[in-house]
Amino acid sequence: MLLSISILSACEKYLGEKPNQKLATIETLGDMQALLDDFNKMNTGDPGVANAVSDDSYVTDEVFKARNVYDQNLYLWKGDHNFEPPAAQWSAAYEKIYVANTVLDAVKAKENQIADVAGLARVKAQALFHRARQFFNVVNIWTVGYDKNTAASALGIPLRLDADFNKISTRATLAESYSRITGDLKAAIIALPVTDVSTVRPTKGAAYGMLSRLYLQMREYGSAKLYADSALVINSTLMDYNTLTAAANFPIARQNAEVIFDSRAVATGTGSQARALINPELYNLYQSNDLRKTVFFRLSGTAYLFKGYYAGAASLFNGIATDELLLIRAECLARANQLSLALKDLNFLLENRYKKGTYIAYQGLTQTELLNLIKQERRKELLFRMLRWGDIKRWNLEGDNIILNRTVEGNQTMLAPNSLLYVISIPEDIIEKTGMPQNPR
Repeated sequence: MLLSISILSACEKYLGEKPNQKLATIETLGDMQALLDDFNKMNTGDPGVANAVSDDSYVTDEVFKARNVYDQNLYLWKGDHNFEPPAAQWSAAYEKIYVANTVLDAVKAKENQIADVAGLARVKAQALFHRARQFFNVVNIWTVGYDKNTAASALGIPLRLDADFNKISTRATLAESYSRITGDLKAAIIALPVTDVSTVRPTKGAAYGMLSRLYLQMREYGSAKLYADSALVINSTLMDYNTLTAAANFPIARQNAEVIFDSRAVATGTGSQARALINPELYNLYQSNDLRKTVFFRLSGTAYLFKGYYAGAASLFNGIATDELLLIRAECLARANQLSLALKDLNFLLENRYKKGTYIAYQGLTQTELLNLIKQERRKELLFRMLRWGDIKRWNLEGDNIILNRTVEGNQTMLAPNSLLYVISIPEDIIEKTGMPQNPR
């Protein structure tokens, strides 16, 4: 406990002031594993910004007016002052990166003193996975969509690679940022187990899934498909939504059969379950015999709230699950013009989402029709998982021309495709402390 308190206190200053205190020494493999097994620190509290700025939900005028100016600015995609100091959303990721780096430093320091070489390798692999996952969370919110033609010059993120407070934070390029994430995940795979005691610990399947998600964002669809394949070889199970109690407050259980890695994000002021009302356009995409229409949503006045979290509670699941991997693979197969295989994955998913005996499998679609359908199903299946924002940036780079709209007190705000405002501003207090360049406006 003292070790954790010391480390978490130091985390608060990781990208800002330089603390005088020294960390408590990590002596054993058990110390390292205990830090990584802290679910409340390492698996929860991820930044939930991407949920709040997407087009899947909205808030009423009354809720908007009751929020502080920072929440209002973020909701309307303003160019600055989106986060109230201290920058909790940014720090949520870098605190976890700090803990991962603390463990990695300890592994290096103790590798000649601890006899359990395999145990050290497993702990190192877990720490690399956690660091990579948080780097991805930051990239997804605070950088432009990945374009291989400009990534070498585009601004990336601070790549903190050890626990030394005295090193000044600088922004890597976007190419360097993605390269570090892929490198960490590939290095982690070697020593991660196929399964572990719980889905709160990283496994090979979790790392494969993160790589598939990452390569999808990079629009490297061949690699995204290969890593989705690898993850689905380990687990391709789907829940049959016919077996769920749709009327329950939270019909989907925590760590259900689809979950490969369990993690959660923290909601922003306009992104909590009680405030975020479902976009009617999205709700109307579900057919009457689509069970997600009752499993995912409940009526609140004249609007709908989301209740389909893969967490058994109003907690923003952003982990790795088989439904996402099937949709990644289906999209990649469709792009490769392997339409029958893409349809097989899509139909397998939807057969488990519709009322038994009512689903009519899709067949005979053109490549364009199938891609459009898969994109629609990604939106319908993966709500509130922090994925929609990255999808919009990715698809707009490919010419989809998605325009976001929000109306507050009769005034409409629009976010044009590929706008610089798709890159959320880094919190001003972080910029002031570190001297890093802010995202262009």
